[in-house]
Amino acid sequence: MPAAADLVVADVPGMPEEFTGPVAYSDRWLWIGLALLALVVLYYLASWWFTRPPRPPAVPRREVDVPDAQRDHLARIDALVARVRAGEVGPRDGHQQLSELVRSYVATVTTLPARTMALADFRDRAPQELVDAIELMYPPEFAPDAADTDPLASFDDAVDRSRRLVGTWG
Repeated sequence: MPAAADLVVADVPGMPEEFTGPVAYSDRWLWIGLALLALVVLYYLASWWFTRPPRPPAVPRREVDVPDAQRDHLARIDALVARVRAGEVGPRDGHQQLSELVRSYVATVTTLPARTMALADFRDRAPQELVDAIELMYPPEFAPDAADTDPLASFDDAVDRSRRLVGTWG
């Protein structure tokens, strides 16, 4: 008995001779379709890869005794808080000195020039935790004294953020 592939339409009884059997599709169209699909996937992967936001660079650390630097800066923060609570230093000056303490600590334990960096520089080059702390200190530090804001309340938040930053970095 002949195989099904060997049968010709003309061999089938009752079929007209001008009738031809089904035409097989060329494999070429399958490969063209798969290649086009792969190109579409590659396009989306490449557009995602090249347009994603850059990662913030890791901040290089210095060879210093970090626990000593932490203790020193935490003690300086505590002394500043005591002076603000005693009324020796105003809340606005307290924000400025607190910002200087945080910048001093970052400059001590990393290679960032934190003492001379502006907020935009921190946003570009520093980890988000440090940016958040500096952003919290900026408005009371530079804004004129206003009756509608309580600089002492924001000072407490800034102190908490600064202690957390100094206590965990290193």
